[in-house]
Formats: sequence, structure tokens, C-alpha cells
Amino acid sequence: MLARNQTFDGEGSSMRVRARLTTAAAGSSLALALAASLSGCMTVHGEEAVVPAASEKEAQAALERYVETSNEASESLDAELNSTVESGALGTIRAAQLTSMHTRSPAGNENFTPLEVSDTQFHIPQQAGWPKFFVADTQSNQTPDNRWLLVFTRTSIDEDWGASYLTLLPAGGGPELAEDDDGYLDDLPVTGETNTGLVIEPGEVSTAYAEYLQNGDGPFNDGEWTSAEVTRREELDGNAAFVMEYQDAAPAGDREGFQPVAMRTTDGGALVLFASLHNQKQTMAEGETLEVHEDVEPLLDTPAERSLTLEQVAMISAVVPEGEEDALNAVELLFRSIGVVSASGD
Repeated sequence: MLARNQTFDGEGSSMRVRARLTTAAAGSSLALALAASLSGCMTVHGEEAVVPAASEKEAQAALERYVETSNEASESLDAELNSTVESGALGTIRAAQLTSMHTRSPAGNENFTPLEVSDTQFHIPQQAGWPKFFVADTQSNQTPDNRWLLVFTRTSIDEDWGASYLTLLPAGGGPELAEDDDGYLDDLPVTGETNTGLVIEPGEVSTAYAEYLQNGDGPFNDGEWTSAEVTRREELDGNAAFVMEYQDAAPAGDREGFQPVAMRTTDGGALVLFASLHNQKQTMAEGETLEVHEDVEPLLDTPAERSLTLEQVAMISAVVPEGEEDALNAVELLFRSIGVVSASGD
């Protein structure tokens, strides 16, 4: 059963994730060689040993491949090509955007401008098993007041790296990521029995956020995507022209590319990137006209005359502090991008 009240949120619908790497990074083959020599149970594929998820040379190559391919896909509005370098929440949102735009502009994006980035830094954790990830932290010329954090993920040694999350952080003001004793990114577990000392475990943030939107209870600060979102739904409750119904959920744990990513920050807390799923249904009263946004029209699988159901995916970054479990007003959402990925009508 859908819960009531949500407005369509088009934020992120014009997001173009394109970049050109302008900085070089040195490889870390020595660290990999040392890890191999010190671990008696290491396998070539990294299923058992704790090894760097990638060398800086590999990370740079992955980013360069991503830049080249996503630029080409963004200009030609080719969702299939884009899927070769993006996955998870980011890839799902972008696939729908490119599909919609291509339907409306089959010749491609005439206003395409390649994005340039600078001052790129890589944050690479040491990990065992799959999936593995690393983070590219870069300055964008299109968002001078923000830095971009791109999370690259892959699920096996034979798979190419793909960008699964993007978040914007204030330039010079974002959380500072911590390193382990070997100088690698200090990542945190997001599955299984964990005790990170945070007010909420990283793997539980998405479920807590979905529950918060349903009932207004949870360990989140007031803000645009928390208290203000709940208020917007409540305000629509009395609209005589239509009824809004709502459903919020965390992605299934085995949904590839949608696993959250958590990184310890130097203050003892964590930066958590996660995805959430949101369905909303708008049903018009008798005699009222249903309007479908032009971005949504190409995604409709059935005509919408009286009601419209939207399936949305969001990717979100949150700062989770240390403290007692479920402490009120503790978790701050830094960024959210949400997009319609499918639509149906009645």
C-alpha cells in the first residue's frame, strides 16, 4: 500500500556527469607487491587477501575511460553506451535521463559542453572480497563552489570499473576522510554484524531514511530532504484536485551496484553514500486534468489519463557522527540527486 503525499522532485534531471582528468597520479605497484609477499592466503583475484582495491595508475585509467565514454554518451544521448561506464544508482538515473532526452532529441545534445575537472585526488581503501571501490575527488569547472566525489565500483577482476555514485561537497568544507595505518582510505563495513560506534550503522541508513519519510521519526537533522520533504507531503494532503500516494524503501541487499559505501572521517564519524527508492502515485479527482512533465512522457509504459505512477531512484550522501545509537538530529544529509526511472499511467 502506498503512503500518502509527495510532489514530483525533478532535482538531478539535468545532471550531466562528465569529466576530463587534468591531473596525473603515480602508481603504487610497490604497495601491491608488498601486500602480495606478506599475505600467505592472497589470491590473484583478491577474494581472500586484504589488498588495495586499485593502484592509483588503475584508478586514473578508470577515470579517463569514464570521462571519454560518458562524454560521448552525453553528446549522442546514448544510454546503452553510458551503461558501460556507470552502474548502480548513478547509472540507473542517467539511463532514464538519456533515454528521455534521446526520444525528444534523436540527433543528440546540441548544447553539449564537455566538463573539465582539476585537482583530482584518489582515495583507495584496502579490501578483501568483492565488490571493491575507490573514490575520485575532483574540482569541477561547472560547480566552482563544490567538489565532486565519484565512487567507482566493480564486482570482479574481469569487470571494468564503473561510477556508481556521485555526490557534491562544499569546496574546502566537506568532511575530511581518514586513512588507515598504511595510508589507505579507511572504509567501513556495510553488511553483516558491525559495530562502528556510529549513531547508526552505515548499512542501515537507507532503511532509516525511508522510514523517516513515512513517519517523520529517525536520527536525521532538519533540512531540505528530511523535515522539509515531510512537510511538503503533509501540505498536499488537503488538495481537493488530486490524491498523492507514496512508497519509500531501501534497495534490496543483493541489487548489484546499489550497496552503500561508507568511509571513516577524521573526526571519528563517517561519510556514507547510499541509494533509496521512491514511488509516488498521483490520482486526479473527477473532472481534473492530469499533466505529465515532458521529461517523464518518454518513460511512460502505459498512457496516463487519470493517474500517474513514478518510480524514482535517489543517491544521497550523509555525515553520520559517532555517538549513541539512533541519537536524534544526528545525521546530516549533504546532497541528494533523485530521478524518475520509469512511469506508468491509468
